[in-house]
Amino acid sequence: MQSVAALAYLAGTILIGGFMGIVLWKILTLRISLGDLLRGDSRNASGYSTGFSPGRAQLLIVTLLFAGYYLAQLISNPSAFPHVPDAVLAVLGGSQATYLGGKAYALLFKNR
Repeated sequence: MQSVAALAYLAGTILIGGFMGIVLWKILTLRISLGDLLRGDSRNASGYSTGFSPGRAQLLIVTLLFAGYYLAQLISNPSAFPHVPDAVLAVLGGSQATYLGGKAYALLFKNR
């Protein structure tokens, strides 16, 4: 008989895999649109407009690079959680701070 921990691991893996499968299926069948993924709101004299967002683009690129790095580390040693160097966490955190700082600046200080 399997232990409770092994059953919980299996159930969690099936649950997360199922969620990933559903989201991927909805993306592929165009029920989840990614058309505005890199578009953001910007404030101008006449109100708000939507256009390409460099902040979102850099955030997406850094996040995908980090996810690829983490996945490669996990594949090379699947028996343990990968060690993430402090420099990698600093870059990811800096990317998040840059995006949020740009949003805060646009909200608080632009076109006052």
